[in-house]
Amino acid sequence: MAFSLVTRPYKTTIRAITTRRILYWLAATVVLLVVGTIIGLIWADTSDVAGAFAGVTNIVSGVGIVLLLIALAVKRRRRPS
Repeated sequence: MAFSLVTRPYKTTIRAITTRRILYWLAATVVLLVVGTIIGLIWADTSDVAGAFAGVTNIVSGVGIVLLLIALAVKRRRRPS
């Protein structure tokens, strides 16, 4: 009983996230990056708000892509044997 209290719950580990879900989120962040870039290219010269939106989406999606690629690498590295 004492051993079960020490172990971490299954839901808090990377194993609880499926590879498919990571890939879906990776695709969504790539779409966000593309949309932010398109908005930046089309409307950033005419509107400060559009330029700020494009900058924020590019930063957020860039960080998200890096984090998701790290999560995917960790997930694929920890294959149960």
